Amino acid sequence: MKTSEFIKILRENPDKALLFEYQPNQFVRTDYHITEIKNVTFDTVDCGGIRNEWSEVHVQLWENQIPEPNHLLDTTKALTIFEVVNKVRQTYPEAEIRFEYGNSLFPTAVLPVHQIKDTGNTLIVQLVPDQTTCKAKDRATTAEEKAAACCGPVSKKPKISLSMASLQATNSCEPGSGCC
Repeated sequence: MKTSEFIKILRENPDKALLFEYQPNQFVRTDYHITEIKNVTFDTVDCGGIRNEWSEVHVQLWENQIPEPNHLLDTTKALTIFEVVNKVRQTYPEAEIRFEYGNSLFPTAVLPVHQIKDTGNTLIVQLVPDQTTCKAKDRATTAEEKAAACCGPVSKKPKISLSMASLQATNSCEPGSGCC
C-alpha cells in the first residue's frame, strides 16, 4: 500500500480506533504510540550484480513498558502525526508504507500492509511478514535462467580421491632425512 493511500484512508475515517494486527489474532496493544515516520531509501546490489534503488516509508509503533489505559491512538491523531512530520519534511507519498513493530514475544520487524478492515468504529490494519527473496532469480523468465541465477542450484563437482602414493613427489622430505 502506498503512503498516500494510507493517509487517504485515515482522512476518510475520522475518529475511528486504529488497531494493528501483526500476526493472526495478535494485536499491537491499544495504547501504542507512533514514535517515528521514516523516509527510507535503499541502494542495493543484488547477488546477480544488479543495482536496485527504491524508497519506503516506515512508521514505528511503540508500546510503553507501563501500560497507558487512557491512551488510544485513533485515525485523527495518526493523521495529525503525519501532518506534523510533513511540516518538517515531506513523507514519500508514492512509496510503500510499512510498519515497524516488535515486543518481547515478537522480534522487531518491518511489516507491509496486507489489508485494512473497517469494522464500523475501528480500522484494523492487518500486517503480514515479508519473505526474503533472490532478485536475480526473480528477474529470470525461464527455467534455464532461474537455474543459472546466482542463487540457482549448485552443480555437482566430481569427487577426487587421494592416496599417500599420489601425494609423494620425487624430492619429498622423509622423516629422518634431515631436509627439515
